[in-house]
Amino acid sequence: MITLPAALAGKQDQAETIQKQVNQTIAKAEIQAEQLAHELNSGQLSFSTLLSIAHYPTHIYKGNRLVFWSEHAVITELDITPATDHISFSGSEFGRFIVVPRQVREYRVYVYIPLETDYRVKNEYLTRKLSEEIFGKAAVMVLQNHLAPLPKIYSPTGTYLFSLNLESPTGNDGQQTVQLLLLLLAIVLYIAAAIVYCQQQVRRANYGRGVITMLVALIVLRIVLLLFNLPFAIIDLELFDSRLYASSSWSPSIGDLALNMLLLLAVAGAGVYLYFKYDITQQLKTLSQKQARLVIACCIVALYLLLVVLFRFYFGIYHNSPLVLDINQSLEFTKYKVILYSIMLLHTIALCCFTYMLATTVIVLVKRNLGWTYRLLLLIFVVLLVSALLGPVQFWALIVNGTLFWLVILLSAQYRKVVNTAFRGYLFVFLVLMMSALTGAFALYRHYQSQVRQYKQSFANSIIQGNDVVGEYFLDEVAARIAADQLIRSKMLGPYVDASFIKRKITRQYLHEYFDKYETNVLLFDSRGNSLESADTTAATLQELLKKYNTPENRTERKNLFLVQDPARYNSRLYFKLIKVPLGHQQEGTIVLQLSLQKLLPHSLVPELLSNQKSSQPFRTDLLSYAIYEDRKLSFSEGQYDYATNLDPAHIGHSEFYRDGHNQGNYHHFGVKDGPHRVLVVTTQKYSVWEVLSNFSFMFLIFLAGIILILLLVLLARPAYIRDFRPNFSTKIQVFLNFGILLPLLLVSITTASLVTASYKRDLMLTYEQRGRIVQETLGDMLSAGVTYDKNELQQRITEVAAISETDINLYDRNGRLLTTSQPLIFEAGLLSKLVNPEAFAAISERQALRVLLQEKAGNLTFNSVYLPLRVNNDPFSIAGFIGIPFFDSEKELDMKLIELITTTMNIFTVMFILFMLLTFFASRVLTVPLRLLADKLKRTSLTGKNEMLAYEGADEIGMLVNEYNRMLLTLEQNKQDLAIQEKEAAWREMARQVAHEIKNPLTPMKLSLQYLQKAIEENRPNTEQLISKISQTLITQINILSDIATSFSSFTSMPEPKAELVDVATALRKAADLHNDPASAHVVSDIPAEEVMVMADESLLVRTFNNLLLNAIQAVPTTRKPQIRVELSQNAQEVYIRISDNGSGIPEEIRHKVFVPNFSTKYTGSGIGLAVAKRGIENAGGRIWFETEEGKGTTFKITLPLANHA
Repeated sequence: MITLPAALAGKQDQAETIQKQVNQTIAKAEIQAEQLAHELNSGQLSFSTLLSIAHYPTHIYKGNRLVFWSEHAVITELDITPATDHISFSGSEFGRFIVVPRQVREYRVYVYIPLETDYRVKNEYLTRKLSEEIFGKAAVMVLQNHLAPLPKIYSPTGTYLFSLNLESPTGNDGQQTVQLLLLLLAIVLYIAAAIVYCQQQVRRANYGRGVITMLVALIVLRIVLLLFNLPFAIIDLELFDSRLYASSSWSPSIGDLALNMLLLLAVAGAGVYLYFKYDITQQLKTLSQKQARLVIACCIVALYLLLVVLFRFYFGIYHNSPLVLDINQSLEFTKYKVILYSIMLLHTIALCCFTYMLATTVIVLVKRNLGWTYRLLLLIFVVLLVSALLGPVQFWALIVNGTLFWLVILLSAQYRKVVNTAFRGYLFVFLVLMMSALTGAFALYRHYQSQVRQYKQSFANSIIQGNDVVGEYFLDEVAARIAADQLIRSKMLGPYVDASFIKRKITRQYLHEYFDKYETNVLLFDSRGNSLESADTTAATLQELLKKYNTPENRTERKNLFLVQDPARYNSRLYFKLIKVPLGHQQEGTIVLQLSLQKLLPHSLVPELLSNQKSSQPFRTDLLSYAIYEDRKLSFSEGQYDYATNLDPAHIGHSEFYRDGHNQGNYHHFGVKDGPHRVLVVTTQKYSVWEVLSNFSFMFLIFLAGIILILLLVLLARPAYIRDFRPNFSTKIQVFLNFGILLPLLLVSITTASLVTASYKRDLMLTYEQRGRIVQETLGDMLSAGVTYDKNELQQRITEVAAISETDINLYDRNGRLLTTSQPLIFEAGLLSKLVNPEAFAAISERQALRVLLQEKAGNLTFNSVYLPLRVNNDPFSIAGFIGIPFFDSEKELDMKLIELITTTMNIFTVMFILFMLLTFFASRVLTVPLRLLADKLKRTSLTGKNEMLAYEGADEIGMLVNEYNRMLLTLEQNKQDLAIQEKEAAWREMARQVAHEIKNPLTPMKLSLQYLQKAIEENRPNTEQLISKISQTLITQINILSDIATSFSSFTSMPEPKAELVDVATALRKAADLHNDPASAHVVSDIPAEEVMVMADESLLVRTFNNLLLNAIQAVPTTRKPQIRVELSQNAQEVYIRISDNGSGIPEEIRHKVFVPNFSTKYTGSGIGLAVAKRGIENAGGRIWFETEEGKGTTFKITLPLANHA
């Protein structure tokens, strides 16, 4: 058994698949032929009936006369007449077909199965196309060479049809697929190993090593893919093909660019991860003022550099890709456009990560340097703006963009109380999206300007140059090759001269893409100078042509080349090239190439349609105008723009007019000098601010939709995020208002766009019909005048009518064959056949339609055509011919209107969205002000202080809540008075009990000492005097204790009211910690930021509280261990947080509730009022004090105080 190589086996399998498809298609065509035969056997030849049957292109002949055709956009004028008795293959320069014949009585039916459609030109509209029904997505070449060693295709009866050249890429075979899968598996395993290692390092708290190792692994992988051109070296993937995008060796394709953006996103994400893991914000607080200002300056400048990189990124995409990404030029969405927009989104997300770190750093540091930061930002803005305006590249939009970003960030940092944390994040994301979209729109504008200048410079140079030097050189080369062509010689020498074949061969094979800007005509003459086109009896002889054009003013430097220029048109060129062709026997024929430079026709797509232009221009070239100024005086102009009225010649003297051009009104003028006194001005419509806004709106909405989609995917993957999401009341109001406003706006926009689009289409169709009626009336009047025109005269009259009506006109005879046309290139290029549209023929000739408006298609271009009958003396029953008016620009015109409508809708929607976003913020602020005020009052409500009532005049739900709050205060005040009386009584009882207890303690030893002294006196002991002295000392000691107790209680009852003042709590705490930090007796560790932390409190009471807490902490440590005291201070947007921890014995469970009770103490010498005084001082400042303790390990006292701006 012989095994074929994989490649050969794959080709054989593909050939077998194509053979099956050919058999199935032929079977369908035979069924169609059978149905047509049945209708013909009925004796009725109805176009309408036959058209309903004919799905494949079909021709029906009666004898040698064509009586039916089903298609006019597929050329079926074959080089070889197909066989009538069997299925055959045939073709022409416009395509190849399988022909299925059928003989029905006197009728011959030919059903054509298109295999390949081709055109003389190649552009975005006209491309070679294979039948998908037969070949699918395969890339093959159809050849008719029975002897070639290629896979062959046969008819069901075994007749050879054609061969397949499968040398072109035919798709991904199995080996390539396996190699690609192995590569993907290797990449997945490599990345998985890097992730595992990174996770191990992270678990060990080696965050930097793990993350950096992961990034290095990804970068190495990316470099390897680039060095070995993977995966493109394995499989021919269009995504990695440089034809769609090629920027540099680092980004040689769209796929590589996408991988680069994923790598950049990984770097940005890693930066944010490390930023949080290493708590950079806390480290920033320890910087000195000088260091902080340096970091702020670096962050501000870094953002401008990021914007420059972003601009270069966008400009590179626009410049290096042939895809049209300007929403003002194209609404078409291809998969590669979606990929490019996704790449832009990835870059924007990476930008969001980088700017988040920069903005967070500035927000942390700016509090102590707010005024200085504003001055620095202003200075940087002025310096950069002046540099940009004076420099070669104007980056002023980026500078304004970055400055506005920093202003918003600084304002949100300055007014933290106004902007809550949730909304700051919400605002930041939208701010970055707008910044990225605006940069992208500006880059697109700069790219457009660059393209326009380049095109205008090239266009002006081609006009300034009187003769076409390059074209003349090419014509000499073409003439030599044509004269040496043996096939052309034989065709001209034979008894029957195939003029059409010779013309096709010359225009298709020898006149290459350079001559697309010329309208070409080929004239053939024999050795006597007579025309070889037998059908044209009015053609001029060669002698007449030479007599007319062989004059001194028309001769050029090259032999047999004449240039005719019209003095009335500055940019007119008509070349005549005489080519002598040897015919033998010392005879020679002559071929004359007539090339006429195409004139600018407003609203005409034909020049663009018939050119080999591979990419679209940045603007509509049919709307371009130009003028010649000599000594600043208008000497010639062409196009729609009125230079004499609108353009001020004074601008021509400015240097900017020749460098960047000049904007005036809605037009952009660009000048090119032609000597010291002559200037050529090229004019197009300018790129307006509205178009920049359209691109901004489109990109912003694309990015917004992408972010929303990513969030939805994350929420679907992690439903726990939804459960953990707890928005505050302001956020809920903003979300509901946004949806409540924007959803109706979106529905209204869609509805309006649909209605206006339908209206546009109706108006466009009415316009076409009106223009068609005008042409019909004009040609009808010509026909009714009874004047007989020869072919050339008729051609001239049709061209005149077409120029006046600004349309393309095709005139057909009563049998539907083309008589003449104002655009013969349409038919020469193979866009249309020389038969009228069969649907129009059936509607007008059979159903007596007054006019027919049809949608037709040529290549990839869809357009509308109007067909009207041409009648003699308006006789409704006599049809002299048919008028066909194709509007090739109809689709483009409708697209432009739709683009204008959609961009307008997007602009309105985007502007309203941004405005409503701000509106919802202020609305939520207004709606929640009473709630915040109420919350602030509730926070300050106490039994000891004075409580103020709220004033609210509204009768809404908030008013009801305020009223209930005020009633609660009245009740609370009454209860407070009652409670105060009870507390006073209880306090006095407790005071009396405590005083009695404290006094009783020293009185007992005093009483015992006196009794002992009394007994000693009574017994006349000898040591009475010594005893008296000893007892006296004891009494003095106990009396001092009583005095201390009385002083302590006196001090507590006579403490003055605390005085609230602005206090730097960080400085006070730092001094207290330093005071008690004695390395010999206690070790106090402080974590207090260097910056000021201002609160409203009584400074002396605050210092006394800190000293008391620190002293208690030191005294709470047993003598068996050294006191280790830790003092910490931190803050958030609203309050300061203080912790004082010790390593003491802790507080027993049974006495924890008595810690803040006055006169309670665990120390023998304590009075028990220290912590009570501390609690009173902290609560008076609006704060709170509490403790956490664990027996045997220590106690932590915690204090919160409101910041001064929140007090």
